[in-house]
Amino acid sequence: MVNNIVGIALVIVIFAQLFFFRLIAIMSIIVYPMALLIPSGVYMIYRYIIDPKEALIAKIIKIAFTAGYTIFSILFLNMLFSYPHITLSYIIYFLSIPIFLIGLAGFLKGLIINVYSELFRGLNILVGMFTIIYTTIAIVFADFNFVFHLVVLLVALSLNGIVRSALYLSEYGLSLNKMKSFKIVFYILDSGLTISHLEESQF
Repeated sequence: MVNNIVGIALVIVIFAQLFFFRLIAIMSIIVYPMALLIPSGVYMIYRYIIDPKEALIAKIIKIAFTAGYTIFSILFLNMLFSYPHITLSYIIYFLSIPIFLIGLAGFLKGLIINVYSELFRGLNILVGMFTIIYTTIAIVFADFNFVFHLVVLLVALSLNGIVRSALYLSEYGLSLNKMKSFKIVFYILDSGLTISHLEESQF
């Protein structure tokens, strides 16, 4: 139910962009994939560096290729947002839309799903509600206080990640007390994972 509601909200946002904010809609096709390449590239470089099974030459080639498209993505986005008619407010728009959906999902998960810890359900409701309200404010007043909006949006995104991770772990009686716990969260998101596998991973 939560996924369906968030999916409907995403469709509404897309159609709203197409009808009222066509420039943002067109830019979204480029901006979001390019933005995703940056953290993905950094993560893959880290994986290649620590992989003991990879041959040195292959590792160097993969790192160089990954670093290349990561740097290209950064330079391309910098060039895109350097155009005079593309103001800093566009950065707020592009951050606010996905963060709004993340906050909406957290709010609904805390409100609807009753198998989680009451504490973390409440925290997700509060953080999700704050995120929904603030992203709306940031979009409306994107032309003002850019730095403040940027900082608050990034803080809201981080808080959503933390309380959502704690929520997922609470279903299995686990806590977010170690960095390793964040890795377990990704295992939980894998529908084929069993509770016994999670307990083994925690040990």
